[in-house]
Amino acid sequence: MESVQSKVREAIARFSLFPKNSKILVALSGGPDSVTLLHTLLSLKEEMNLTVGAVHVNHMLRGEESDRDEAFVRELCKNWNVPLIVKRVNVPEVSKGRNVEAVARRERYRLFREALSEWNGDYIALGHTASDLTETVLLNLTKGSGIKGLRGFLPKREVFIRPLFLVTREEVEAYVEENNLPFVVDSSNLKTDYDRNLIRLEVVPVLKRINPALEEAVLRETALLREFEDFVKSQVEPVVSEYLKGGSFCAPVKVLREFPSFLLSEVLREAYRRVSGKDLSYKSVEELKEAVKQSGFKKFSFHKGTAVYKTQEAFCIEPEKGKGQKGFYYEVRELPSSLETPLYTLKFSINSGLPVAPLSQFRSAGIIVRSRKPGDRLKFKGFSKPLKKFLIEKRFPAHLRDLVPVVEFNGEVVFIPELYTRRAETEGDFVGVEFERRAESSDKREGDKETG
Repeated sequence: MESVQSKVREAIARFSLFPKNSKILVALSGGPDSVTLLHTLLSLKEEMNLTVGAVHVNHMLRGEESDRDEAFVRELCKNWNVPLIVKRVNVPEVSKGRNVEAVARRERYRLFREALSEWNGDYIALGHTASDLTETVLLNLTKGSGIKGLRGFLPKREVFIRPLFLVTREEVEAYVEENNLPFVVDSSNLKTDYDRNLIRLEVVPVLKRINPALEEAVLRETALLREFEDFVKSQVEPVVSEYLKGGSFCAPVKVLREFPSFLLSEVLREAYRRVSGKDLSYKSVEELKEAVKQSGFKKFSFHKGTAVYKTQEAFCIEPEKGKGQKGFYYEVRELPSSLETPLYTLKFSINSGLPVAPLSQFRSAGIIVRSRKPGDRLKFKGFSKPLKKFLIEKRFPAHLRDLVPVVEFNGEVVFIPELYTRRAETEGDFVGVEFERRAESSDKREGDKETG
């Protein structure tokens, strides 16, 4: 059937799937799609000077049927004189109660890459069709998705190519029949227990009563979405790259507020993905967008290991430091001394700077510089106040409170840079402190509001 081959040629040219002289490894399950893909690429072998091989992954999910598929693929490749690599993975054992479909997919793609490397090939060809794309788009639409979900899978991504991207399942079935191609049927594809199968078997037939050319319509829409996605990337990428430093993303709120709503959504999604490796739900993105608009401090935790917070001036996504992480603690016994704390550099010397301790008592007691701890209190004339309450009243950023250095002498807090000084009562020589805010912490981010 010329239509399938012509559509494969069109896909190769339109999406620059591969150049001539390429080594292509076909992901061969034994079903009609992958058999058609292999047969079509073999027909183009002379024309494009291709080297064509195959890889089969036995997931060991369907017992004897899985072994049957493997035996069929071995026999087919032997008859067609195609080099074959077979990989086996015990998905039920590897998954251990987790999402079997997700684990199978992850392992399948891992083994595809492994086989491609062993074969020293250029590309892995997947048998996904326009009908598969339609099902993917409908499934993502049903569950809720951003641009990437609605445009479905790509015709080419890294080493993975989809030469049947423009071909429908009906065309594959006709091609198989006309060329008398052998194939096997995966019985799990006939069960509506899986969401994708339910869409394929029950939803798509209803939609095709409305529009028999459903796949062509989806191909047009997803082409537009790919163009829109390219535009969005051109706007989002520079912002994410500019404010992504050291594995954390931190951008001025005023910069984010300048973005239109749909672009801001993509900035937040992409920044979060870069830091955490995970995707945000629509609801989570909307929460973050609302926080960007508002004033004050907000903190979020969508996935374990990633912290998201917004101060008066900045919006940040960073790896979570973890509960129970030890603070810092230093003892000053020698003068002069210089200490690097997370926010400040502190210098202690004799008779220079703000007095924090009598020199005569320093010799025996020393000075402690540490992070805050429960029970810390500050003394004022006629009263005292919990340090926690003091920091809240001063509107000191909540995300920095565990980083602020507390200077302790004789069991009492005597100094906090820029916030508190309890002058030492001394008539003689004293130990003084000078401080300098570290360059990487120069943004004070004042104006946060939090009550805890």
